[in-house]
Amino acid sequence: MTELLYLGDYSCRLISRNNTVLYINPEKGKDYSQQADIILQTTKTNRSLVQLHITTDQTKIINQDLLEIGKKFIYRDIQIERIADDTYRIEVDDKKILVCGKRDVIVDGNDDYALVPSMHSEISEEKMSALAKQIIPIHTSQEALFDYRVAIALQVDNKLILEPAMKVDLQEENHRNLKELETQLYPLLLDAAEKFHMTMICMNDGVAMAQMIVTPKDINPLGLVYGGISYNFADIVAGCTFYSAGGYGPTVSANYDYLRSTADTESLVAIAKDIKRGKHIHFIEVEIYNDVAKLVAKGGFTYFVQN
Repeated sequence: MTELLYLGDYSCRLISRNNTVLYINPEKGKDYSQQADIILQTTKTNRSLVQLHITTDQTKIINQDLLEIGKKFIYRDIQIERIADDTYRIEVDDKKILVCGKRDVIVDGNDDYALVPSMHSEISEEKMSALAKQIIPIHTSQEALFDYRVAIALQVDNKLILEPAMKVDLQEENHRNLKELETQLYPLLLDAAEKFHMTMICMNDGVAMAQMIVTPKDINPLGLVYGGISYNFADIVAGCTFYSAGGYGPTVSANYDYLRSTADTESLVAIAKDIKRGKHIHFIEVEIYNDVAKLVAKGGFTYFVQN
């Protein structure tokens, strides 16, 4: 197992099969329980209290001042190469991981993963998808550890969305192809497009985002979007999320709360994510936003997994 733990913002932790611990930009997030063998600092920040906590006399620290472009650093079973001004390549357990900065970079696209900042990046979405086999969005917010809306709206088919504190084994396949999913779900999405003027923005492994255009037929006598319309929209997006996570089966139960007026909104956006994947039950959480990004409704949908 080659474990990647996403801590939030630019911060991550890698653990090799031989238990070599590499922290990337240790600053944000909570799980710094293991001492660092290597620290890779790609951003220009001062040494944080977190870094002091995980550093020992044996810790190797790599930054822009210590590793020149084109040079490599090797320690135990991890190799780090600085391939551009703010871009590094990590090789560990037969996997190659790009750690990208905000500037555009030219690579061959043969890397397995790329950690790519979403905020203020010079890398276009088209070029981003070609950086590696799987793209992991990082730095999705200026203030928060993570902004799910920014990550899920990123138009990159081969992205792998990790939330803070989420771990993955880099030796496993961690996402399903969006185009493949849309093809499989085409009848449902076509029906939803006709009934709810719905467009699927993004669908990945256990996450989905869609937009619904509000028409006069969707408005009740109080000037609000019909509650049933909003609920059905959420249910469809939750169902697509369930399917994208490898599930198939009926809705068992649902809980849906209306939190804010939908008067004068021209569209609704649903963001759904798979919260729990069990052997027989999946739980999907859905948030509904109006056209000025205010949360108007929230629900939880439970699905039975048919074998």
